[in-house]
Amino acid sequence: MMAQALLDTPFAQSAKPGPVPGPEPDPEPGESGPGKPAGRRWPVLVKLAVTVAVLGALAAGADWAGIAARLSAADPLLFAAGFAVKALTLPFASQRWRAVGRAAGFSLTRWTAFRLQMASGFLGQILPGSVGADLLRGWFTWRLGHPAGPVMLALLVDRLMALLGVVLIGLIGLPHLAAVAPPAVAGTVLAGALVLAVAMGLLLLAGRIPRDRLPIPKRLRDGALGRTVWTAVAQLRAMGGNPSAWAALGHSIGVHLATIGATILFARSVGLPLGWLDGLAIVPAAIVAAALPVSLGGWGVREGAMVAGFALLGFNADAALLVSLLIGLSIAVLSLPGGVFWLLLRSETAARPEDGSSAGSSGRPDAFPTDFSR
Repeated sequence: MMAQALLDTPFAQSAKPGPVPGPEPDPEPGESGPGKPAGRRWPVLVKLAVTVAVLGALAAGADWAGIAARLSAADPLLFAAGFAVKALTLPFASQRWRAVGRAAGFSLTRWTAFRLQMASGFLGQILPGSVGADLLRGWFTWRLGHPAGPVMLALLVDRLMALLGVVLIGLIGLPHLAAVAPPAVAGTVLAGALVLAVAMGLLLLAGRIPRDRLPIPKRLRDGALGRTVWTAVAQLRAMGGNPSAWAALGHSIGVHLATIGATILFARSVGLPLGWLDGLAIVPAAIVAAALPVSLGGWGVREGAMVAGFALLGFNADAALLVSLLIGLSIAVLSLPGGVFWLLLRSETAARPEDGSSAGSSGRPDAFPTDFSR
């Protein structure tokens, strides 16, 4: 889990005097270390199984001849427009990372933020959900010389802004969803949004209470997890008035609106009259599903959520599957150049002297976690 992974990083560790452990190098991000327990591989295998199972179930019931016919008759202009609009998510996402970095206390150039986004997006296609890509972006940001604590805070704020942005968009589309979906579906979406809003409100309120007065067991309150959570919540509350944090929210909304716009254009290119209200109603759920760390690169769960959402609107399931596959393929194609940025960043960070300048409190840059499957 991401929380455990962050606790395993130097972000949540205090500085300890003494020599740096022996010369054995840590593995690069995404590689297995020689002492890595075999049991840590099972989450990735489970997520691979989920991806294969869901995609297999959808594929088994699909009319592939009909899907091929729709694709061959697709409007090339609308198809190209959908691809171009989806490409807008890349600069929006990179600027969100740059904005949360400013809010957390470190500065990135636009070009550096874009390189980091592209590199993490590339490996994010084979890592579970969006968590692995996030940690990879944080690892490279840290190795570029930025303090560990602020990078940890930026990772947390980046995810919160992404979630808050999709929730806000989903609430805008909720009235249309309520008009076309069974009451239980609309009620579940509304209840989920309210639970998230209340949880965020309670977390921010907790940041005003001294840690020793929190109404939770002392052992949990004073443990590593309790200290880390309380510190993060207090920092989040302090960032509430930071313009850069609100700019990050704007960029997050831009990412999601670009995805919705691309979905609409892809749908129309294959003959589905999907409108903006339809997109606002059903695409946010697919965005959340794809971000969950339960599959590889969001594949499978995104398609399942999209097919279910299109069915609520009365659209053909095969066409919905095609649209979702087009979204997934566009992400994969747009991520390919990130492989070059990843290789360049590996060389750039490997060439930096390991003097502890970028290691934050640990004094050791290589201590950043390399197991993104937890």
